[in-house]
Amino acid sequence: MVRFDCLERPLARFFTGYGRCVGRNPYVFIIFPLLMTAAMSLGILRMHVVSDAVYLFTPTGAPSKYERQTVFEHWPQFEDNYIPGRAVSDMRETQVIVIAKDGGNILEPQYTKAIDKLDKFIQKEIKVEFEGRKWGYEDLCLHWRNQSCPGNTHVDLVSGLYNSGFNLTYPSLRVGSKHSYLGAALGGVTLTNDSTDGSRIASAEAWFMLYHLKFSPDNTSFVSGLWEMELQRRLMEYPEDRHIRFTFFHSMSLSNEISRNADTLAPLFIIAVVFLMFFSVLCNMRLVPGTLYVDWVLSKPTLAMLGVLNAGMGALTSVGFLCFIGVTYTQIIGVMPFICLSVGVNNMFILVGALQATNRAHPVEERMSEAASEAAVAITITMLTDMLSYGVGCYTAPNAVLLFCIYSGVAVTITFFYQVSFFLGLLAVSARLEESGRHCMFFFKTVSTDDYKSQSIFVKLFMLGSRPHPDSHHQKMNQPDTTMIVFFRDVFAPFLMQPIVKGVVIVWIFIYLAIATYGCINVRLGLKPVNLLVADSYARPHYAALEDYFWKYGTQLQIVVNNAPDLRDPKERANIKAMVQAFANTPHSIGDDGVQFWMDEVTYFYQHEYNTSLLDPAAYHMIEHFMELPEYETWSEDISWESDVEIGPDDVRRIKAFRFLVGLREFAETTQQMETTTIMRNLAEEYPQYNVTTFMPLWLFIDQYMQVLPNVIQDIYLAIATMIMIALLLIPQPLCALWVALAIISIDVGVIGYMTLWGVNLDAISMINLVISIGFSVDFSAHVTYGYVVSNEDNPTDRVRMALSELGWPVVQGGVSTLLGMCMLATVDAYMIVTFFKTVVLVITIGLLHALVFLPVLLSMFIRGFCLFGNDKSLSLSTLSLPKMMKKRKVKPSPIVLAPMLGNIEYPSNLLQDRYSHSARSFLEPAHLATVRSVPPSHMRYFDWPAVPASHATRSVHHASRL
Repeated sequence: MVRFDCLERPLARFFTGYGRCVGRNPYVFIIFPLLMTAAMSLGILRMHVVSDAVYLFTPTGAPSKYERQTVFEHWPQFEDNYIPGRAVSDMRETQVIVIAKDGGNILEPQYTKAIDKLDKFIQKEIKVEFEGRKWGYEDLCLHWRNQSCPGNTHVDLVSGLYNSGFNLTYPSLRVGSKHSYLGAALGGVTLTNDSTDGSRIASAEAWFMLYHLKFSPDNTSFVSGLWEMELQRRLMEYPEDRHIRFTFFHSMSLSNEISRNADTLAPLFIIAVVFLMFFSVLCNMRLVPGTLYVDWVLSKPTLAMLGVLNAGMGALTSVGFLCFIGVTYTQIIGVMPFICLSVGVNNMFILVGALQATNRAHPVEERMSEAASEAAVAITITMLTDMLSYGVGCYTAPNAVLLFCIYSGVAVTITFFYQVSFFLGLLAVSARLEESGRHCMFFFKTVSTDDYKSQSIFVKLFMLGSRPHPDSHHQKMNQPDTTMIVFFRDVFAPFLMQPIVKGVVIVWIFIYLAIATYGCINVRLGLKPVNLLVADSYARPHYAALEDYFWKYGTQLQIVVNNAPDLRDPKERANIKAMVQAFANTPHSIGDDGVQFWMDEVTYFYQHEYNTSLLDPAAYHMIEHFMELPEYETWSEDISWESDVEIGPDDVRRIKAFRFLVGLREFAETTQQMETTTIMRNLAEEYPQYNVTTFMPLWLFIDQYMQVLPNVIQDIYLAIATMIMIALLLIPQPLCALWVALAIISIDVGVIGYMTLWGVNLDAISMINLVISIGFSVDFSAHVTYGYVVSNEDNPTDRVRMALSELGWPVVQGGVSTLLGMCMLATVDAYMIVTFFKTVVLVITIGLLHALVFLPVLLSMFIRGFCLFGNDKSLSLSTLSLPKMMKKRKVKPSPIVLAPMLGNIEYPSNLLQDRYSHSARSFLEPAHLATVRSVPPSHMRYFDWPAVPASHATRSVHHASRL
């Protein structure tokens, strides 16, 4: 038969010898990780923190990054060529939205005066000092050529026209020959439409004001940053006005708020450590049987606390190491120690449980060897699944996910190595204390529990300690079952295997999947910038104002023609005009009134000033003349002319690229933004001869919305393939790997569906948690499936009992410890942190539900025997890990010798001599004997063959000889 345990068997063999080595020299394995942690922690001094939201959350290969670069190459931003609304970068940009209180008309004089007061306060009063000089807005602002700071003169101008009775059209306004676009500056507009005035502005609710500062060279940019921070401080202290309220946002708001998220995590991590230490100590306390007194030999509170410390050491070492080699750090990685802590405590429970399951009468080296061998597969499954799930996450596009997965993957790996060195060494020291009957915390000799009744109350409370029975065969004292093992084996599993309970579970599975599918169908995509802010952030109202007053109607999109045609050709000019109209009249465009196009202004100028149109041969000269006029010179920033070396043989300087702007509507919701982006990019592809590019700053976040679902699907596909490979390597039977894969799919569908119903979007933050869920889901499921596979029971119900008795409580401990490690995140009122909490709660809850309820029922109903196609008993004893089976069967170990070979079958000699017991017979029935090739000598000690009638032995030898 093909073997599928190619990794499980070598791991068990390696850890058998390794555990013995640790038991022999524990202090070497304790000291080295401590020195390594101390050395690596110094790498934190080289930490390079990045909090730029675009870098972190926009996919690396996002089209918007190329589009932004294209616009910037044609029209690089300098301090003297600034036109409000044309910038491609929000670096050192401050936005202020002023809203009329009580729903008033912000165009009325009293509101205009209040706005003018606020504008002057910002421009004149806010100053910072740097290198002995005071810097104000006028010293730092971007401006147009030799003009002064642009300020916000449009507020006074438009309000003055309105109050003078001038008919203001919207969104475009023409005063004389000059054209202005009001859609991006005036929000909440109500229009009136009558037969005399036509369509005009009746009232408005909000003004958008912009203050853009210099962002080069570096020292000037630094001063601009100081001014932004001073602006934030002063505006938050600005006296309340009875006419207006305002919101504001500057270029460092997102990065500062992301840092605020991280700043709240450090004290919470300390609290989480305390919680986990308390839980770990509680789980590792043992009572004297039949009393409420603590057994201070078997209890391991100090070991539990050091196990939590071990996980913290892993997180600290990983951060220090990665910072030392230059890997960027971002504040979202602050959640990683919580995860590392939870996973580390989970493995600690498995290792401690493995030691407690060994025979106390055996030497420490032998106990450590057996414990390490028993725990090897379980903790390796945890490490591999978590590490590879983070590895899968590294293929995801956003840098935030990539960096998080790098740090978490390294942390999980280092924590694993610390657990099999530092913590295993501590476990060996604890076993030595246990062997000598010493107190687990203070190391003095304890008083035996055998005569505790005669002791004082002080001794009973603080000095009692059990002793192993000198006879290693006395299993009740040397390998006692814990309360939770008895509960899962004798209460929970039998209840779960009742036919009516199985039926309820099957119905439960269908209901669970139906609700999860409904949630997946209605999933919400994308991480809105506002969700990066904490709940009490000053910037949250600003995003709400943008959505209410400007994204619904008026915000602008830049459209660049990178390969301009020969504009002397009237057909090409007509084609360009048709293309502009196509962009202006999409479902999310305002229409022709929302277009800002320099060619329209050129045409209007010559028609009204000279009563002529563009002359074909002189088109470029006429355009150049228009652009040189002072009142129209700002339109020149929408054109890129050929350089001297690019001029053709006709000696005519042509336009090589140009841009125009289109106003948008119905752009507030995430789905509307994705739809708009898709429409505009698809429309641009319809004009390949012009190489059209579309861009607006919000494109950078919309690309994240659009790519998150493909990235999640890719991660799930890669994860399932990877986890099936792990399952095949660690679980001895292939069909069970299929059930692990189905569990992964079911858990991920449940997490995505239920997190949608819980108000969580599918975005870069929840994507990180889905990566985590992949590891946790296969971890829990694989543990229980593995326990079902290696069980020696023939009846599926008994196999479930054995699997849950061995692994039910460790799985619960792992889940509860993870929830305890994460529970403090629920106290942070920030979407990014609360999303971690919600998704981890879903991952653990759904993972435990599958591992403890769904999978055992499904395995017992659909997988018989050894998880093959039928009740196949052809697995060798060595494959099924004989020590585990003996322990589960409660067979008393005793040494035996190998028997002579009869054919291809190896028998214990005392079986042939007449010592044939019921315990041995359960393993050596004919169907088993037919395939047994050898029983490893190290496993022979687990057999005990009590004397039985000679006739039994005769029948056994006779039956064996026939085989």
